[in-house]
Amino acid sequence: MRGPSCLAQVATYRTRDDIDSSLPIFLDVKMRLMKLATLCYHKVGTEAKEGRRLNIHPDRLDSHVRFFKRRNYRFVKGSDLVQWPEEKTVCFTFDDGFVSTIDNGVPVLERHQVPMSVYVVSGFVGKASEWEGELARPLAGWDSLRKIQELGHEVGNHTVSHLRLGDLDGSEQRKQIRECHEAMLAEGLHPVSFCYPYGSLNAESDQVLQSSDYQVGLALGKRLPQTSDSQLAIPRIVIAYGDALPLLIYRLWIRPKLLSSK
Repeated sequence: MRGPSCLAQVATYRTRDDIDSSLPIFLDVKMRLMKLATLCYHKVGTEAKEGRRLNIHPDRLDSHVRFFKRRNYRFVKGSDLVQWPEEKTVCFTFDDGFVSTIDNGVPVLERHQVPMSVYVVSGFVGKASEWEGELARPLAGWDSLRKIQELGHEVGNHTVSHLRLGDLDGSEQRKQIRECHEAMLAEGLHPVSFCYPYGSLNAESDQVLQSSDYQVGLALGKRLPQTSDSQLAIPRIVIAYGDALPLLIYRLWIRPKLLSSK
């Protein structure tokens, strides 16, 4: 089925959070064949409290988890992506370490007994996401981060001050990564994978990350990971507040197909 017809099918169901009984067969087959999905979330809360920007309602997050569980996907942490998976795999990642992620997102993942990776900015832990200006929201403290690590979730490196690494030279990138790493170790955390703020990187970033003893780096992209991707720059798809399951499917499978056909 070609692009416009796919979009028409998705539009029919676009506000549904549970569509297994009516999902078009061709879409369900494609989703079951998808090898690796890497998803990027931020805040987790109601629109009234957290707004819509970079946020997802806990019930919608729950529907995303259930969607992949029903299709027998293996859930992994970012650090597990050091090797390309041999079976259907999904990775739920959460950038910045918002209080709302800990309060509302962790219970969802715990209820389903699946792991998550939370990437924190060491210079702002326990403060607020000041890089967002007037939209800044509270960030979790070290105690909360240690608790989710104890639960088996991953707490990863998201730099010391949330700068765009793509705008920095190698030495400044290395400083951002190492200072965050050292601060996390001092607080009893064990960062294994890294997440680029804004998904921003440049030609030096791979080497810098590797020399900082990281084997997995997570970026952003409008497509799924491919075996040709560097494991130091694995693309993730950003999830939006309005992404009910049909729009999630659109982001994961239909949109990449449309872009690749241009």
